[in-house]
Amino acid sequence: MKTKLFVIVRNFLEHTSLHGFRFIAERERHWSERFLWVILCATSWVGSGVLFQFSYTAFQENAVSFVVETSYLESNTRFPSVSVCEEENFARLHQKANELFGEDHDNNLDEVLRELAYFKGSAYNLKHVCNQGGIECPRGNFSELARKVRMNCEEIFEICWWIGTDMPFECCKHFVPTETELGTCFTLSDRNEKKLQDRGEPDWLDTTIYVDKPLPTIILGLNATAKVYLHSEYETPFLDSHLSNIFRPNPSHENHIQITIADTENSPEVRELSIYQRKCRFPDENDLQSADFYSYSACVVDCRRRAQMELCNCTSHFTPKTRPEDQCDFDGIICLGSHSSRFTVLKSKWSDKDGLACDCLPGCIGADFDIIVADYPDVPKDMDADFSYISIAILRFPTERYKRVAVRGMLDLVVSIGGAAGLFLGASLLTIVEVSYYFLFQAWTSKLLEENKLNPSEEEELKGENEPVVQKV
Repeated sequence: MKTKLFVIVRNFLEHTSLHGFRFIAERERHWSERFLWVILCATSWVGSGVLFQFSYTAFQENAVSFVVETSYLESNTRFPSVSVCEEENFARLHQKANELFGEDHDNNLDEVLRELAYFKGSAYNLKHVCNQGGIECPRGNFSELARKVRMNCEEIFEICWWIGTDMPFECCKHFVPTETELGTCFTLSDRNEKKLQDRGEPDWLDTTIYVDKPLPTIILGLNATAKVYLHSEYETPFLDSHLSNIFRPNPSHENHIQITIADTENSPEVRELSIYQRKCRFPDENDLQSADFYSYSACVVDCRRRAQMELCNCTSHFTPKTRPEDQCDFDGIICLGSHSSRFTVLKSKWSDKDGLACDCLPGCIGADFDIIVADYPDVPKDMDADFSYISIAILRFPTERYKRVAVRGMLDLVVSIGGAAGLFLGASLLTIVEVSYYFLFQAWTSKLLEENKLNPSEEEELKGENEPVVQKV
């Protein structure tokens, strides 16, 4: 068997199209010449292996490049999504505390109610006040408690006006409730407006910013202390929202905001790359429990939920899409508050500081928004103390955008590897067929010939039967 295998290998080396091997297998070559070709062939194989590795690494790690397009003047863009999230309203808190605990309640319960209704990770008052004797604190069902305390959409919004159609619109029809880890916010987005358009609603808002039309402006009148978040349509407000995307209007002021937009687009080939190669996720590539679409903010929220469940066996009552049995009771909220710095502060994976390390990729579709001007004129005399007037306008039409481009695809990898194989080894696609032929097909045919070969006694008997008969006279 070893002899037959040796013959097949020698025959392959003598006749293969791979460079250099026939000089090793030919019998008439001197041993020193064979040794030289062994060194040369080994060097070529190592060189081709190094190039294979470089090509594959570049295909996996550097398949995408960012470019800046300045021809963006020919394209339309979208108005950013606007979310309004209520902040602490101390007058309302005191009023609701009177309704829930009675007018003669301990004033410390106002702070307990504030921490629960606007929970952001801290539970200091809940821990120190509720453990005192004689004070009855809420022990569970905190999401329902927050709903009773916080204002609804009709109470928050006074007026909404879209300067583009030059007409007011129904605030609570377009600012839809959105579950966030900050509580219920109210969001106007292009995605929600498309749903209204698909339903045939005549008053849907076209949030497209056209090149040949005036830049739109949205005007809001709020009756509550709130924060305004600007984000792309798949993102949501969360604890770690970038400060440049947040604006807190001053009550009893006119707040004029101007913003700039920097869109991020993708070439069609980017979609064909793996998530690891492009280092981002499209909205439909969602593996999160707390969101219907993938976004960076949803990933961080889901990461925080997993960390809370692991350490405290429950999660915040504001965590989106959370089952009631997974929401924290009194002891759970105390646990979350005791580890507040671990849950609310993001850190790098290699950092040894206390914090949350989340392996979250950015979304492939999105935009960056920056507040350029925030103007606070004098307080108008006819404006209520709790009322805030906000206008959000686009400062200028975007003159550039970022584009994610695939610079290396599967075809580039095949061409690169094929070029290295041809340069160093003289190999091609037919070489694979050649190797298969020699070591599979030829070995199989040799085995069949061996099985059909007659042994010596059978050959002698057959020879005797075939000899002609000679008659003696």
